Amino acid sequence: MEDAGQDDEAFETPEERMAWLRARGVRIEEPGQSSGPAPSGQGRSFAFVRIPVEDAQTCEELDGPHCKGDALPTLLGPRFAGCSLSDEELRAYAAAQGQAGVDLAVLRKLVMRGQAESFSLAVPTAANGREAVYAYLDEASELKGLAVNERASAVARSCGFPSSCRLRGDVYIGRLKWSDGGLVENVHFRIGELQPGAPWMQRAVTENLEHQKSTQPEQHAAAQDSGDPDQRAEGVGDGYTWKDDGEEVEVLLDVPESTTRKNVKIEFRRQEVRISNPKTLTLKLFKNVEVDGCSWTMGKPGQLVLTLEKADAAPWPQLLKELEGLYL
Repeated sequence: MEDAGQDDEAFETPEERMAWLRARGVRIEEPGQSSGPAPSGQGRSFAFVRIPVEDAQTCEELDGPHCKGDALPTLLGPRFAGCSLSDEELRAYAAAQGQAGVDLAVLRKLVMRGQAESFSLAVPTAANGREAVYAYLDEASELKGLAVNERASAVARSCGFPSSCRLRGDVYIGRLKWSDGGLVENVHFRIGELQPGAPWMQRAVTENLEHQKSTQPEQHAAAQDSGDPDQRAEGVGDGYTWKDDGEEVEVLLDVPESTTRKNVKIEFRRQEVRISNPKTLTLKLFKNVEVDGCSWTMGKPGQLVLTLEKADAAPWPQLLKELEGLYL
């Protein structure tokens, strides 16, 4: 690379120089160390997926070498090295966090080193074979001001996390498996598993709630409280919008402005809504509803308001049981 030989005096520390080189694809091995995970010796590999922050870029399936424990934090760390923020931008960020007096050299070293943060999307349980799914992202993604990764954030919402959960920058998805002896290793996570409504996502909604209930009872109770609208999911479908209102789900359906009450024909079922007039649409719902508690009314011109009473108060991360398409 033509700029790989930049003058050492441009870097305050050797660590900054190594981070700068690694961010440009230069592999560096310090004495007695390896730049990648320690191999297991069996020559095996596992699949994981990269979700680029840029929507124009397609997701890709990658391979990583097995090692003892989780290989991805070490493998991905160099990909997050480097920082283009000026001193003024770093100073403004520190001030916004209430740390106006922080040493900028220390702060810059923090964002330059490149370290992966793991975010649990699905917890290991006996029912799922003791497998967990994690998202890996830049530990300093917020500090660096990286853009929100809309596709990765949508995956998190499909696992039961609120709409306020936003993952930033390039995000990698991987799977870990625990053995009976307590050992953990990476196992395959395939790109096809980004399918919205994939089985592992549907299981994660319930399993994450149960895990939170057993380990963080106060936080779980707060999550069931309908008082904070920022913690509820919402979305847009083909000709409608929806939002979780706590004990109910509201659907705003687009219809011709000439629609009157006598034109409307809607049938509510246990886990389905069938609209046959003024348009044809069937919604296969994420969870059961109380049919007797469901209703519709005329909204503003060109809109019907459907109110669905939940069978239980658990949050709905999505409206439909299964969605079409991939987060690709």
